[in-house]
Amino acid sequence: MSSDSPPCSPPSSSAADYDTRVRKLLRSRPYRTFPPNNAYGVYLTDECLLRFGRMMREVRGFPPSDDAETDARHAKSLAVRELLLLVQVAIPGLTLTRWRPVFVRPFGPLDLRRLLVLADDNSSENMKMKNTPEVEQELVEFLGLGDQKPAWYAVVK
Repeated sequence: MSSDSPPCSPPSSSAADYDTRVRKLLRSRPYRTFPPNNAYGVYLTDECLLRFGRMMREVRGFPPSDDAETDARHAKSLAVRELLLLVQVAIPGLTLTRWRPVFVRPFGPLDLRRLLVLADDNSSENMKMKNTPEVEQELVEFLGLGDQKPAWYAVVK
């Protein structure tokens, strides 16, 4: 080490201090997100998930599978994991309550769908409608969900 190099300052916190802070954060109420009983949003159709999943796989250079069913399953799985971030970036002013879709049954007990959550009954803060009708309409159009309107649904536990 040369004499003209700046001295290294000691770290401001030790790894143990960070570990303590992380443990405290993990135990805190704001960090925990319990599933809601009811959620307001749009359900993601298989067609929507498949379309976005295939685009994501194509852009990332994933090779197509020989089996169409496997290819569709992988595409939908990718869309479920990453679609929420994509819509958050693509639609200015959009607020999502959850960063993971929840399951609902919009058409009866045998029809299980994923819901992109715009509000939920988990807390008083999450009950507030933060998105304008124009933003919600833009979301529906972006996702290609036709005439679907956001609505309240009971969450599957």
